[in-house]
Parts: sequence; structure tokens; C-alpha cells
Amino acid sequence: MKNKKDNTTEIRTELTENSVEKNALLNEEAFLKKFNIPPTLFQATEIKWETLEEIHKDYLKTQDFLQNTLNSIASKFLTNDAKDAGVHSVRSRLKKPDSLIEKIIRKTIEEKKKGNKLSIDKKNYHNFINDLIGIRILHTFKDDWFGIHNYILNQCEYETKEKPIVYYRKGDEKHFIDECKKNGCNARVHPKAYRSIHYIIDPQPNKNIGFVEIQVRTVFEDGWSEIDHKLRYASKKGTKHILDNYLLALNRIAGSADEIGSLIKNRQIELRQDEYRKQLNNKKGKK
Repeated sequence: MKNKKDNTTEIRTELTENSVEKNALLNEEAFLKKFNIPPTLFQATEIKWETLEEIHKDYLKTQDFLQNTLNSIASKFLTNDAKDAGVHSVRSRLKKPDSLIEKIIRKTIEEKKKGNKLSIDKKNYHNFINDLIGIRILHTFKDDWFGIHNYILNQCEYETKEKPIVYYRKGDEKHFIDECKKNGCNARVHPKAYRSIHYIIDPQPNKNIGFVEIQVRTVFEDGWSEIDHKLRYASKKGTKHILDNYLLALNRIAGSADEIGSLIKNRQIELRQDEYRKQLNNKKGKK
């Protein structure tokens, strides 16, 4: 029986190695072409392709562990307590291995433009990339966020790498942004009018496994961001896109829908309060 168990372990190891080999990174020329990265910009980063291959291979080997970590975190937002806090639904994903390499390259390019030099390798890449694991939490009404914020920081008791960041569109309602700041968030205008609140958490501080990004947004905002991603961001054709004006108009509609949804919710509360007061007055009148 013992030998059978050992054989199973050996088979699993072999499958893992075969999987890594099967999903090997493209060669440098093919990868840069696929992700529209100018070779001159890549060469200026002084990143060795062998280093990226090592990172890619290491990341593939950690997929099962990261998936278990993802499942553990996501499950906390599927409980009744999470629903009571305002969670509508949850989505999650592991960053794709090729997307990890692309992000490392682009991040290094951006930092070089700022005069900074990054030295990312197999040992430290998880300290530089905050979203190897991504959790997206959706809520129905804009002010549902306050309950979710409290749930993440207090009930789940996650340690954060930095203050949560509120991304908003220039011209958005100032009151909500100010309330977010009062609750310990930093606020930034997003150049593409993106609205979301991001948390970078360390799920296991005693183990150096990297960080998890939790994004919290309304269902309306999520609908807009999905359309934006598919039509503009995914094309990766630079900062300007022919569809930008249309997408910005849709963004305004999504923001207005959030505001109207909140107004309807508040009006419903007022109507219920009025009805309750009428019932009390009727009872008093009968006495």
C-alpha cells in the first residue's frame, strides 16, 4: 500500500513537470510581437530573457497553491455575513503566466521612464506584482461599499500593503469620495474615468507568498469596465483609442445609473418610514 502511495506522488510530480514544459514561455521575438512591446523598449530595460523564463516556470509550479489560496479568500465573501455586509457577487482569477511576464516588462519600462531601475527575478517577483490573485467584489448600491469595507478590514482582519485606493472619475460626487477618505482610503482621479476601490492584502503575512488585489465596485460600474476592457484595453494600441469618446459617454451613463439607483433606494426608505408613521398614527387614533 505504501509503494502505491509513493508511485502516485511520483506521477503527480511528473505531470507537474510536463505541464510546465508544455506551457513554456514563447521566445523573446514572438512574445514581444504578441503583446505589442517594442523590442527597443524591452532591450532598454536590461532584463535578461532567461530571467523571465525562470519567473514563468516558477509561477507555473505555484498554480495549485495559489488556486487554493484564492479559493480560501473568495469563500469568505460567499457567506451570509458577507451578504449582510453588502456583497452582491464575487469573481476571482489567477493572473495568466504570460500576463505576468508582460506586466513585469511593462512595469520595468514605466519605472525606467521615471528614472528608476527594477531588478525583478524568480525570488522577488511576487513582491512587485500585487495581483497574482485577483478578487472582484460587486455590490448593488453605491453606499453598500461601507459595509464591505468594514468586512474586509475588520471581520476578515486582512493586513493591507497600503491604504485602499479609491479610483474615481473627475466630476464624480464629492460627498462619497470624502466619506471614503474619512474611512482611511486614498483617492485618485483615474485617467480613463475608471471607478473602483482597490485593496492590496497580504493573506499570509508569515509566509512570503505575495499579495492579493481585491477590487470593489458596483454592478453598473463592472458592466462598463467589462465593455471598456474588451473594446479598448484589450487591443493594447496605446493610450488613445478611437472608441474613447463613446466609452466615456457610457461611463457617464453607468455613473448616473449608480446615482439614480441610490436615489430610488433612499426614496424607498422614506416611503417605508412614512408608512410606518401612518400606521402608528392610526393606532393612536383608534385609542
